[in-house]
Amino acid sequence: MSVLFWVWILMMESHASEVIMARSGGAVQLTSDFQLQLKQDVRWTHSDLLVSLKNNMTACPHGRCQLLHDGSLRFSRVQPGDSGNYSLQVYEEDGTRVLRRDFLLLVENSQLADLSSRSVLVTVLILLFLLLLFIIILLFVLNRKRKQQIRRSGPLEDNLYVEMHSHRGNKREEDECHYVPCNPAVSVEKPIPAQSSEENVYI
Repeated sequence: MSVLFWVWILMMESHASEVIMARSGGAVQLTSDFQLQLKQDVRWTHSDLLVSLKNNMTACPHGRCQLLHDGSLRFSRVQPGDSGNYSLQVYEEDGTRVLRRDFLLLVENSQLADLSSRSVLVTVLILLFLLLLFIIILLFVLNRKRKQQIRRSGPLEDNLYVEMHSHRGNKREEDECHYVPCNPAVSVEKPIPAQSSEENVYI
């Protein structure tokens, strides 16, 4: 989507009649589609580039493109620096221009294309991982809430532990004993034998 948007922007700025997209290192040909007549001159211009049949300037300065006899401009291997607007102009022998066509050449760096595809793949994998992590956390929270609801709605358990209160110094300690009978039927203390009053203690 973004590539098409930029192509549209460049076309609006350059008013190119044809857009040619190529990868770096590949061969590209800008075809004139014009039936050249004898003694007509063909000129291709791009930035500092000028090739012409009449002036016998059929090779580009960098040596990677050549002007063919039918007026087409052929690149043996394009580079990103070759991107831009190319203008084709055909002149009669007297200098009258009979044709002008504009081309927009977009050369994509193959390494950058590979990196962009890898970055898209990494982004998709990261998004899938985050989505999976979100689902796991959501399931954990829902499971925890369900367990809490089961605990609240279930039967109440008896409290097996009773809080003990101390009544030291209170007169009602004997009456409020919770764990040991306060008045046992049988006394655990050994009775003291009664002594006779007549016995003389002093010998």
